[in-house]
Amino acid sequence: MSTLNVGTINATNINASGEIDTDGNQVLPNNTNANRPNSPDTGTMLYNTDENKVQVYNGSTYETVGTGDAPTQFKVQLWGAGGGGGCRGGWSYGANGGGGGYAYGELFGLTSGATLKLRVGEGGLVNGTRMSYGGGGQANRDGGDNRYGSNGGGATGLFLTSVAHANAIMMAGGGGGGGSSRNQEGNWGGAGGGECGQDGASPYEYKIQYRGRGGSGYEGGANCQDGSSYSARALEGGTPNSNCYGGAGGGGYYGGGAGGYSESNTMGGGGGGSGYINYDYVRNWLNERGEAQSAAGGGAKGYPGGGVAKGGNANCTAGGHGYARIWQASNDTTTTYSYTGSDVDITVP
Repeated sequence: MSTLNVGTINATNINASGEIDTDGNQVLPNNTNANRPNSPDTGTMLYNTDENKVQVYNGSTYETVGTGDAPTQFKVQLWGAGGGGGCRGGWSYGANGGGGGYAYGELFGLTSGATLKLRVGEGGLVNGTRMSYGGGGQANRDGGDNRYGSNGGGATGLFLTSVAHANAIMMAGGGGGGGSSRNQEGNWGGAGGGECGQDGASPYEYKIQYRGRGGSGYEGGANCQDGSSYSARALEGGTPNSNCYGGAGGGGYYGGGAGGYSESNTMGGGGGGSGYINYDYVRNWLNERGEAQSAAGGGAKGYPGGGVAKGGNANCTAGGHGYARIWQASNDTTTTYSYTGSDVDITVP
């Protein structure tokens, strides 16, 4: 039998979920991303079974062990666009669009000469007849009556080589479009970002099933009870069913579902799209969801203000566009990117 010399052990500080056997093998606690301890002691170590990597909590986030020697190539901040505000149409009240999400990360391990594609999301259009750039669902796809609901906001994302779901490195989800109502503005769009976008609202007469559902990490937001003419999917939010007047879903890693219509008082808000972090290239990351009309990351360093990523106000105000801020280590420069309607190429030094 081998001897393990560990000095003095304070028994009150032994975590029962880990083991040290007498052959000198340490077995770390096994956790998924979802059930990792929230804000544990700095230095807490675990094995992440979702990513098959050892991680250590550095006081603010979990950092993967073994990537510390790889130099940081970029520091990236992304804000998704806000959903458009709904219109009162023939009714009494529109509803706010949902705010966009926020993502931060430090990029490493990218091949020199590789091309990154940056897509900055467009704010949710009012009663839109096309998608908002970045996958924000359109409120009207078939040319029918569209006096009420508005588009979801587009996601802001960074991709490797080309804009495709499989190539995503980081994404900040867009907010869902607002609906409309006879009873105040309760049918707001859900905020985007985070592992799951926020559901839209449809609170009246207990008809919550008419809300648009938020996009998750593995599928688009589920259809509301009234259905949709274009279901939420990878990178794109959903469109309400023909003449259903609900808010459209926000773009994201997976887009949010569209809201639905049921008399009376219910024209549900669209769901927010989800954010995303690719752990193979990103460390010290944040993936935050907004809350209702408020964008995530509003207090972060570099947030430009001016309504960026904010959900549109009730009664026909477009959502705030997305935004990006990227620091490049090789030349110590920071570049900001606003919505222009086209993608930007960034070459890895």
